[in-house]
Amino acid sequence: MNPEVSLIEATVRVSGFRGYLFTGKLVKTIILRSNPSLSKFFEPSRAGPPKLIHVSPLFRLEANGIKCEYSSVDCSRDLMAKCNGEPSIVSLDGIYRFYLGLHRDVAYYADVLSNLINNIQGCFEFMDQKVCVEPLEFKYVDVVATGNRLAREVLESGGAKIVFSSPVMLRDPFKLVSKFKSFVPTPMNVFAAPLYSFLYTRGLYSIKRFRLELLRLHRIFNETYTLFKSLRLKWVYYNLKPEPALTGFVNYRLNRDYLSFLREKGITVEEWLGNILAYTIALGVGVGRATGFGHVSIKPLRETDSLPLDVHSNHFI
Repeated sequence: MNPEVSLIEATVRVSGFRGYLFTGKLVKTIILRSNPSLSKFFEPSRAGPPKLIHVSPLFRLEANGIKCEYSSVDCSRDLMAKCNGEPSIVSLDGIYRFYLGLHRDVAYYADVLSNLINNIQGCFEFMDQKVCVEPLEFKYVDVVATGNRLAREVLESGGAKIVFSSPVMLRDPFKLVSKFKSFVPTPMNVFAAPLYSFLYTRGLYSIKRFRLELLRLHRIFNETYTLFKSLRLKWVYYNLKPEPALTGFVNYRLNRDYLSFLREKGITVEEWLGNILAYTIALGVGVGRATGFGHVSIKPLRETDSLPLDVHSNHFI
């Protein structure tokens, strides 16, 4: 069996690096050392087919969630428009985890997993330093089943919490050739990349259908006022300069009247939404997903949900 989309969770021991780094780059290197045939899927592209591979940065589990490992620049509110401070140092020496998500058009997940298990161990040169990696544990996440379960729970609970588990860089899907990012996590901006991937790989993509289904997501989900408290703009040190990205989470409430309208039209909302959520979990959101940006987790939103004590803590699946 080769599922449409798959997610692998790896636990590794890493040592030997100290410096400025967004660790999604190191994760990509670790994966390519054991799976060199995947290199073409990581190559940058400006247009055309969607990226069907996604990695997270290295992260550690902590009491209040997780801590992604990457250099960032701490800016005061007075410097939000431009931030050129000193980046934080990443020092790797311990046990970390990372995720690898891929579509079956990229590779058979079992082959990728086998190569990781058998070939990941060893030391190698990375950014002029000797980095050593030791595999500890690997898990397969059934994102198709997870997406279907979450769709049921989200529809029953009346909302969804989208947690930006790694920094997210969004773009407005209607500005196809724009280099400018969007910092407003509307449902259209968040779900544009996974929806595009889903339609493209199913052979269903057309601009008309893409826009129609984006509009459907826009009408189903409504972002709440809490996003102004639950989000944080963070300057991530990437490619030798700070880049603005979003961290935190956004809550969406369901428009039940519109859901009823879709069902009356014969649309199987649960199946449709389950597919999109599966692609979202496996392949991430926004841009830069192949280098560690845009990893998210999704939870059903209860009516009594409120802001956590620490809105900057993140959670994976």
